[in-house]
Amino acid sequence: MVKILGSGSYSTVVLAKVKKYEKEHPQLAIKNIDRRQSGDYVKRFLPREIEIVKTCNHANICRVFEIMEFKHYVCFVTELCEGGDLLDKINGQKFIPEADAKLIFRQLVEALSYLIEREIVHRDIKCENIFLDKHGNVKLGDFGFARYLRVGEKSSTYCGSRAYVAPEILRSVEYTGHTVDIWSAGVVLFVMLTGMMPFNDKKVPAMVNQQLQHRIRFPKQPVLSLEACTLIFEILHPHPHSRPTCHQMKNSEWLKKTTYTMKGPKVSSRNAVNPAGAAVRGSKEG
Repeated sequence: MVKILGSGSYSTVVLAKVKKYEKEHPQLAIKNIDRRQSGDYVKRFLPREIEIVKTCNHANICRVFEIMEFKHYVCFVTELCEGGDLLDKINGQKFIPEADAKLIFRQLVEALSYLIEREIVHRDIKCENIFLDKHGNVKLGDFGFARYLRVGEKSSTYCGSRAYVAPEILRSVEYTGHTVDIWSAGVVLFVMLTGMMPFNDKKVPAMVNQQLQHRIRFPKQPVLSLEACTLIFEILHPHPHSRPTCHQMKNSEWLKKTTYTMKGPKVSSRNAVNPAGAAVRGSKEG
């Protein structure tokens, strides 16, 4: 361990050096989850998270190299995102100019498209869970609430942060997977471009009412393009099936001229967790 990067109610993230990955990745991040402190999360969500991240293999999803399971701890060995999270970037700049936001959002849409193809719903997309590597590329992380949701299958579980979740979740209405993630991505886009939230979540009933009436107030400053406002308005539609698909977002007037690229040197093709795709079980307490 080199140093602690952050901690929560049941997990700690540390900066570390792992010998077998040191040649290509001198530093990695290790998320340590304490089974004894996490209660319902360990029983309901952690097994799903392990199953999902083992198979995810996309340039815009935070790479997990290994999962080590011990009696009291589960350790996720992941790539280090030196650029911090998207909220840090927004707070440091007040807002992100449209030209830069297009590249970030395009990469986020690619990550979403990958998950949708595999019938995975993230359910906690927010600026704090969108990380950036040292080149500024998007790395979607924290799959703690993720699950498989097949076509036609619905869920009623409340997941995510209320400022980002779709109105159907706030209203305890059954929802399909990709439509709630697309809503959350729309909130992320609004926050990037304006530096503020599209809805005031301090009074949830009033917020839901505003969402259901499809009322979105854009600030006078910074001035946004009509194309950006239109895309946000379309994404934040109260009716789930009226929201655009990933393909439609990529071909929107705002985004269609933005080519999908990864900044920095080209990275060779990679495997998901371990070459065999299996979690590693520790032989003793970690």
